[in-house]
Amino acid sequence: MTVNPNNKVFLERCKSMACFKLVFNENELLSYSYQVKYDFFKYFWNKYETFKEIYKSENNKSINNTYNGQAYTIIIAYLLHREKIKIKSMDEEIINVPFVKPDFIFLSDMGRTIFLSIKTSLRERWKQADWEAIKYKEKESNAACILLSNNLREVKAIKSKLNILSLDEIYYTNKEDLESFFIKYVRC
Repeated sequence: MTVNPNNKVFLERCKSMACFKLVFNENELLSYSYQVKYDFFKYFWNKYETFKEIYKSENNKSINNTYNGQAYTIIIAYLLHREKIKIKSMDEEIINVPFVKPDFIFLSDMGRTIFLSIKTSLRERWKQADWEAIKYKEKESNAACILLSNNLREVKAIKSKLNILSLDEIYYTNKEDLESFFIKYVRC
C-alpha cells in the first residue's frame, strides 16, 4: 500500500515517536490484512502489550506511561490511513481556538468535521476532551466531537453522563464500538 501524500506528514510524526521505534514496523502497519477495524487495532495493541511485558521482565520496571498514549496514537493514525481517511490535523493547536489540541481532525465521507480525542484511560481526562469539544464547537458548530478510549469501565461510566456533555459520543475500542464509530461518523 502506498502512503497517501496527504497523510504522510502525520505518519512521519508517528514514526518519530520513541514507542514506534521500539514496537512497530511501518511495512506491517501498512500491509497487515484485517476484516474489521477492531482486528487491526487488536493486533497492534496486543503487540504493544507484549512489548510492555517483555520490557518489564527484562528491566524490572514498567515502561514509561507516555508510551501508552503514543502506541494508541500510532495505531489509530495508521488505522485512519488504512481506511483512506485524509487526516487534517494530528495533535496540533487549532487556529483561533486557544488551548485546544485534538488528537485528530478529519472529514467524514459527507464532509462533516470529526474532532477525535483518544485516551488510553480516562480518569479525569474526559473533562479535558469535553472542554475542548465546547471550545471547538464555538468555531465549528456542526463538528462531531468524539472521545475514543481503551478502558471499558471508564467509558461506561462517562457514557452515563453523555447527555450533559458537549461530546457527541464516547466509544470504546472494541469491535462493536469501532464499527459503530466508522458507520455513524466516518462513512456517513
